[in-house]
Amino acid sequence: MEEEPKTELEWNLESAEVAYSVIARYVEHTQISGILIAVLASALGEERVTPIVESGHWQGYMASKREITEARNDIEKLTALIERMRTPRS
Repeated sequence: MEEEPKTELEWNLESAEVAYSVIARYVEHTQISGILIAVLASALGEERVTPIVESGHWQGYMASKREITEARNDIEKLTALIERMRTPRS
């Protein structure tokens, strides 16, 4: 088996902005998904939604949604780090 060349990873402004961009897209997708799920649940009605809400898939979705919400502090820290990296040091 041929070994892949090792890529030197570097944390700089560009890599921080790429990381932030990826994270922001996932957060936005999650928020839009949550809105869409609420609209669909409303259209189905309470009786038809109850079995879905009690499913393991729903529980996994809710756990994931809580984790995204809890990640907000980390996203804010990353944003502050990027802002510090953008500011030239004297």
